Amino acid sequence: MPRFRVTSNESAGLVSQSMYPSEQAATDGAQRSLADMAKDNLPNGNRANFKVRVQDQAGEEIYEASLDFKGRGRKQSGFPADE
Repeated sequence: MPRFRVTSNESAGLVSQSMYPSEQAATDGAQRSLADMAKDNLPNGNRANFKVRVQDQAGEEIYEASLDFKGRGRKQSGFPADE
């Protein structure tokens, strides 16, 4: 049975891996993992990066997704003036 590995990288440097029986299950799991990482780690400052990769049994990358969070308040430069 083929095995697909999902590797998650968070901006804090944490790495985790999960195994899935199919490419579709691994891709779905990777997308859910991104949402879970954001939910579990935000708010935590103004920037965060989250990334997941799916590899097949041979180690070939078959899918990659990322979230890049950037927050900015009105007191920070470049924020549009109140209307």
